[in-house]
Amino acid sequence: MSARRSRGFTRWSLCAAGALALWSAPALAQPVLTLEGSCPGRMLAQVSGSSPRGVVRLYFSPHRGSYAFPPFHPCYGVEIGLDPRRIQHVGTTRADQAGIARFNGDAGPAACGGFLQAMSDFCEVTNVVQIE
Repeated sequence: MSARRSRGFTRWSLCAAGALALWSAPALAQPVLTLEGSCPGRMLAQVSGSSPRGVVRLYFSPHRGSYAFPPFHPCYGVEIGLDPRRIQHVGTTRADQAGIARFNGDAGPAACGGFLQAMSDFCEVTNVVQIE
């Protein structure tokens, strides 16, 4: 094998290794939903790790579930952990510069035992939290 060919192979190997490293790099951290307060009563739902100044939506369902958004939806293929037949949009807010979104509200007796999940405008979903 000539030196020229050997160098070409080395450059290709380095390029392929770089592409593989990008492909296998860990995804950005998932935003996290936390809940403070007790049900029924005043509660604070907070999403941390969202995009700075990004829009965050909060959803409620009385049951957990699994649903992947269908084709032609802006969040196609993204899965949520709430029952899609009973899901309700309960609020929208904008995260602050640190990527923290806050939702304050009163949880009535019917909400106790239900579940919350949030989604960012970039289709990032949080963990599912039970209202207790």
